[in-house]
Amino acid sequence: MSYSVLIIDDEPPARAKLTRFVAELDDFRVVAEAASVDEAIAAVTTAAPDLIYLDIQLGTRSGFDVIEGLTPVASPLIVFTTAYSEYAVRAFEVQALDYLLKPFDRERFLRSVERTRAALAEPDRSDVEERVRRLLAGLPGRPAAVKQILVREAERAFFLSVEDIQRISAAGNYVEVHAGGKVHLIRDTLNSFVAQLDAGDFLRVHRSHVVRVGFIAELRPLFHGDYELVLRDGQTVGLSRRYKALLPAAIRERL
Repeated sequence: MSYSVLIIDDEPPARAKLTRFVAELDDFRVVAEAASVDEAIAAVTTAAPDLIYLDIQLGTRSGFDVIEGLTPVASPLIVFTTAYSEYAVRAFEVQALDYLLKPFDRERFLRSVERTRAALAEPDRSDVEERVRRLLAGLPGRPAAVKQILVREAERAFFLSVEDIQRISAAGNYVEVHAGGKVHLIRDTLNSFVAQLDAGDFLRVHRSHVVRVGFIAELRPLFHGDYELVLRDGQTVGLSRRYKALLPAAIRERL
């Protein structure tokens, strides 16, 4: 198995260093480099990399601008490269996104590679997408979460209060929005729909399921670190150990 890599950094020496480190690996290959947000988004679309090494500061813009531009395409795994302070890096760690703090050495790079290989080997990357969503939601200046969702049914259209939404499920080219005992079908992807919601209120627990945190009534342990969530309407949804790390700390610490 060979994984394609895109290096995004506005400093040529930094790109050269990563290119040199990656070239020493048998199962990774650099397919493109980018020095700006626009170049990066174009390169992702063209090269469809498995992995991105993403600098936080790209000139006057941010690596998070790149992440926002990745919505229409499959999400690659992202490893941040940053010269930010340890305080900021700890915030990234909370979301379980790997990072390389500049100046990093080969040993630190190889430790990151081991974590990256394990993540790339997983067929389901939706937990990574969820971590990125939650990280973006915590940035200063982010747009406020929506309060209402427009629902179309037959010949009528009405607004559904987000406060009434209990859970959301993927259903092909649609999402099923469960609210007040009813199920509303909305043409959208789960990623796109959930991106509008408050990351603190809604939690992705499966590649196809998002639940309101306050609608979880019980967590039942299963095998191998997995859990079953019992919701307040009696329905159950599986919670894999991969998504357990995304639970609010107050819940996670009691498991």
